[in-house]
Amino acid sequence: MIGALWTGISGLAGQQTALDNESNNIANVNTIGFKSSRISFADQMYQNKIGKGTAILDAEKLYVQGNLKVTGVAFDMALAGDGFFCLSSTGGAGMAETYYSRAGNFRMGENGTLQDSAGNAVQGWAMTKLSDADIVSTDSNIQRFTKDFVKLGSSQIVRNANTVESITAKMTDYNASAVADSKDIFSGGGYKTKSSKTSDIEGLISSYTKSLIDYKNSPTGSSITPSKYSNVIDYSNAINNNIINGDSDSLLVTVNGSEFSTTWDTDLKTTLKNLANELSSKIKGVNAWVTDDPTGATGYPRTPGDEGGYIRIESLIPGQTLTISQIAAKTEAGTKTPGVLTDLTVKVESGSGYAAVVAQREALKLAVTGKQQDVYLPVDDFGISTGDEEFSYQMTIVDPLTKANISVPSVALGALAITLTAYDNTVATSATNVPYIDQIVNQINTHDNGDATLGAGDLPFYIKANNINGALVIETLDSNYELEISSDMKQTVDSAGAALATVVDIPRNSSHSGRTGANAEFLEITSIIQQTGSRGAIQLKLDALGISNSPFGDFSVDSAGLITMKQDGGTFAIGQVAIALFNNNRGLLPIGDNLLRANDVSGTPIFNLNNNKAAAVKGNTLELSTADLSSSLVNLMVFQRAFEANAKSITTADSILNTLINLKR
Repeated sequence: MIGALWTGISGLAGQQTALDNESNNIANVNTIGFKSSRISFADQMYQNKIGKGTAILDAEKLYVQGNLKVTGVAFDMALAGDGFFCLSSTGGAGMAETYYSRAGNFRMGENGTLQDSAGNAVQGWAMTKLSDADIVSTDSNIQRFTKDFVKLGSSQIVRNANTVESITAKMTDYNASAVADSKDIFSGGGYKTKSSKTSDIEGLISSYTKSLIDYKNSPTGSSITPSKYSNVIDYSNAINNNIINGDSDSLLVTVNGSEFSTTWDTDLKTTLKNLANELSSKIKGVNAWVTDDPTGATGYPRTPGDEGGYIRIESLIPGQTLTISQIAAKTEAGTKTPGVLTDLTVKVESGSGYAAVVAQREALKLAVTGKQQDVYLPVDDFGISTGDEEFSYQMTIVDPLTKANISVPSVALGALAITLTAYDNTVATSATNVPYIDQIVNQINTHDNGDATLGAGDLPFYIKANNINGALVIETLDSNYELEISSDMKQTVDSAGAALATVVDIPRNSSHSGRTGANAEFLEITSIIQQTGSRGAIQLKLDALGISNSPFGDFSVDSAGLITMKQDGGTFAIGQVAIALFNNNRGLLPIGDNLLRANDVSGTPIFNLNNNKAAAVKGNTLELSTADLSSSLVNLMVFQRAFEANAKSITTADSILNTLINLKR
């Protein structure tokens, strides 16, 4: 009978534990991510084949999928499948402790990191710190997006083998900043209207976006730089045979199925310029200029001089092919004399991969910002004279890395001395009778500091001088057009050959100088997440990440846990939530606050690249508790009855013991 008492007591203890467990399940019926637990009973040791009651082997969590509830709250996340969120908290001694949880009711902490409701930092692969290579800016002083960048170029997320990168390009308002070129100066020399500049940019944006999408779809494909279409339209046959020379004669050409023509205007030179202007200003992404070279190598036109009937036409958009189907000179009677197309581009390479992205980006940058150009007009600065004159030229650039001012030529070497030999503009130009502008152009473009090699201390390393319609135009190069250059032109010797006591500053013409493009700014930022790197807290504020002056955006997370922040059209990949897997989920130790701790029984956490073997992450969603009220209430009744029955076994045994004791009386 004594044994029956102890057996009953073990039953009471076991049912009490079961009641405690079921009460805990019921209490957490609304706890996010809670996993209900169950009690495992076992019979105890036997004596003469009679057991000695019950024992609790384990109170184990049941890691089954909970129902998902869409909350609409941006930071809420739920796991659909196996896995746990990883969290970190710094203890009182400053040691970081790592926990795991299924509860995804997260928020942005005061420091901008993603946290749970208790302030533990959600762990994942954070965006790497932006480097100089990640920022492509036309202004070295602008390294993050501001409110001025109102035009979106493109924004794409590219998933590589072990990295995720977002590439976002924006521009300032090029519609507002673009101005038409001066027709007096640039007619026939790549002349652009305001609308044609903005149209070129729109075409380049489309091409840049397409290259980004292609790269996104095939990030490991071949990387080929696209080429640019460039040809020469040759009217020399008609001109040499005096086919056109009257008011009703015309030049025409068909490009991409559209015919462009211009009627005779004043003289051959003006007529050719007018046609070049038509092509430059009316065809999206095209530049055209009159040239005196059938190969198009000498670039812009020279004045005075006979252009010979050649127009250079090229695409500003890498990989774009122009279809030129008709070239002709047309007389008043309607007779057409065909011209010739001189192919300078054997084949236009469309390009692919990241090399295509870079080429399209650089072309877009150039159209948005443009080269710096300093214009000097002969009527203002280099008047015709009968004597030799001398000028000096030096410029200052700002080093994009050190921000230091650099003089070219150097201060030690001194400014370039330009000697202008007098000429008579009433007679034909010859080798010994070169116009002033051409003399300046030649001396600037051949400057080498006397060592016969081109280097960083030489003017042609940074700029090129051109004679455009008789104006001196000094431009930065395609390779460094973002440079800000301050030119210093002075007259040192007058036309009488006497040195000036006080040198005369020759200012650039402010009305015509500036930028060749839309005079706007371009900025591309690439954010990178290294999925094989160490895990840490995920910063959400865009200003803290160095992306934007404005900290906030629209938070989003995809099924792989990739966190993006969208702001003003740009989408930035800023981190990826790490999902931990364990060999034995039931071995995890619950410690409260929806947290679990790993131990030897659960094993160490396992993380997969891109979370590809773990649970899918559901944004704007929470996983509900798996506690089931109906089953828990039934279990309560069962455990209650079991408790009562065990109590009855004790009272019964006690009654029998009393009977036995009374037998002695």
